[in-house]
Amino acid sequence: MVEEARRERSAANYEGLAASDALQAVVDLTAQTVRVPLAMVNVIGASTQYTIVAHGMELAGTSVPLSESVCAAVVDDAAPVVIGDVLAETSRRDIAKLIEHAGFRSYVGMPILGREGLPVGTLCVLGLIPLTVDDVDLAALRQYAKLAEQALEVERSGREVLAARDIRDSSLTVTDITDAVDSGEIAPWYMPIVDLGTNQLYAVEALARWMRPGGEITPPDAFLPRIENTELIIDFDLAMLRHSLTDLHRWIEIGSAAADLMVTVNFSAHHFYRRGCVERIDAVVQETGGEPTSVILEVTETSTVPTRALIDAHVIDELRARGYTVILDDIGGDWLPAKHLLSLAFDGIKADRSIGGALQTPIGHALGSALATIAERLGIYLIVEGIETAEQARRAYEIGARRGQGFYWSAAVPAADMPHLLARDSLLPTSD
Repeated sequence: MVEEARRERSAANYEGLAASDALQAVVDLTAQTVRVPLAMVNVIGASTQYTIVAHGMELAGTSVPLSESVCAAVVDDAAPVVIGDVLAETSRRDIAKLIEHAGFRSYVGMPILGREGLPVGTLCVLGLIPLTVDDVDLAALRQYAKLAEQALEVERSGREVLAARDIRDSSLTVTDITDAVDSGEIAPWYMPIVDLGTNQLYAVEALARWMRPGGEITPPDAFLPRIENTELIIDFDLAMLRHSLTDLHRWIEIGSAAADLMVTVNFSAHHFYRRGCVERIDAVVQETGGEPTSVILEVTETSTVPTRALIDAHVIDELRARGYTVILDDIGGDWLPAKHLLSLAFDGIKADRSIGGALQTPIGHALGSALATIAERLGIYLIVEGIETAEQARRAYEIGARRGQGFYWSAAVPAADMPHLLARDSLLPTSD
């Protein structure tokens, strides 16, 4: 099923994480609270259960097949599983037998949600004697599971930072990247942006992908850090715009796309304080026979822009006056550029994917609602990305967002596959 595939993708981000002091403290506290000899945090992947941290046994870093995993049932149910006594259990004999086979008498498992809002693992305890679990114990275990979620998220974020650092230290050269753009190996793939009320296509976002000769697809995080703070980022973004408008023109010509379909292209903030920005963008649009009204310029994170070189409000105003739509990207993630929201006039803002993936949580819902309120007060629209489930799409609409983006509707696809996607009456997902 589509949902299971999404869950497995989410879980893969947590497999192999290190046992941090915070996670160790959670399982130690869990074991003491419930008075059991063994407590663990396990991640349930596509085929194995991976133990990140344990109290009572040296199990960190080990894995077992899902056929031997009790915790897999917790993830499948997306709900706690309590087996007070394997000998007295009648309704879940399959789980009871696994517990007994492992040499234990009792078990409690609490689901742990990943960043995408899907169950990816468990906080579980195993006892050598029958266990009575009351409402107070269950409430405590739920809180400990939330603490485990937070600790896992810290570790996942840390690994992503290290991965980005490794990319910057790699042997990849600027020449490799420019050659790949010139040869067409680096080109846009397209991800739908959807009207949350109708599930109809509103626009498509162009996302750079490096298609290696051997068939390997490399995402932008693996190569953009090499050029994002150089003058080459200007040429790169303009090349992606040129590609995108050429593809859009082709889809309209063959009747796959409506004439009013818009394409969203990421533009580094470095464009918007340099002379000739508007003229460079206009030249590409005219060269491809496009129209400014077909283009959404998504201003990407400005944390790397020198503080002395702020975005020029006149440039943004001029682009909007010529018919371009300009939105501010990734609001609420690692940055919240208040100075830009206060001093610049945008058409919309896009909530960071971490918010879209956490709308079912109190904090995620509060942040999303706050951004929706900001957008409403400013008279602009809000796009929520990172939406993986129907529930997240519903919540995004309820808080006031009118457009959404994420794997719930479609992953990014190459230009050749877009006509099939454009032909669908609705972008609501279908089961495998």
